[in-house]
Amino acid sequence: MLIIIFMKVFYKQNAKNEVQSKLVSNLYDVLGGNLPIIVCIGTDAVIGDSLGPLVGSMLKGLLKGKTYIFGTVESPITAKEVGYVAEFVKNAYPNTPILAIDAALGKKEEIGSIKITKTPIKPGLGVDKDLAEIGTASIIGVVEEREKGKRLLSLVRLSLVYEQAMTISSAIHEYITTCNEKEQTSFKKAR
Repeated sequence: MLIIIFMKVFYKQNAKNEVQSKLVSNLYDVLGGNLPIIVCIGTDAVIGDSLGPLVGSMLKGLLKGKTYIFGTVESPITAKEVGYVAEFVKNAYPNTPILAIDAALGKKEEIGSIKITKTPIKPGLGVDKDLAEIGTASIIGVVEEREKGKRLLSLVRLSLVYEQAMTISSAIHEYITTCNEKEQTSFKKAR
């Protein structure tokens, strides 16, 4: 299991760029240069749980159809719907990696960090729910301390979630754009 942690880097542009570069590099590590289906989990009804839908909406605008994206602010996928979505994606896109994105609770010193792993996400763990898992790889943004629980997810600052969403979506956009360029180059060489 690969876990890479990026600590928060707000307000310093050069640090944000460094984190984005590391995220892109680690996307290659966990996805192997393959184009993933992206599943963004959460709801815009609670700021602390809106990371996934924000990333999904940002990616829809950035990627313009370069890959399938499920879960946006306009059409969120909540933790309770993950089982149905996981089954659909596995059946509709067999052998395609799935990159799942969600907000998470963690330790106080982890708040603001972004973690990428080569494992599925199991939404709801931070609030003691036993729900279905999804993904062959995952990205989570730690938005609040676990001990404080679900009721405080609504008190999370939007600026924290928005900065994480921008960093994650920019990194995924760069990764997918590079994957598409390599795919087009190899297609041209094969002709």
